[in-house]
Amino acid sequence: MAQRKDNIAFVKALMTHSKYGALAQLFVIDALSKWSDKISSVEPRAVDSPMISGEAWVGVAKEIKDKIDARVS
Repeated sequence: MAQRKDNIAFVKALMTHSKYGALAQLFVIDALSKWSDKISSVEPRAVDSPMISGEAWVGVAKEIKDKIDARVS
């Protein structure tokens, strides 16, 4: 059985091995932008789960959103 890639290797493969070339990179960045925008505006309690604190989840969404916003501005 093939060993699973760690998350960094998996995301790198998504962004570098596509029959659509660099369009895959735009898709991944757009998806991150839209999801981080959505999650950063919710009440942390709404996204609490047994595995991840809602506060941490919203916090990381805000961090990623800020980094993407800074890159495109």
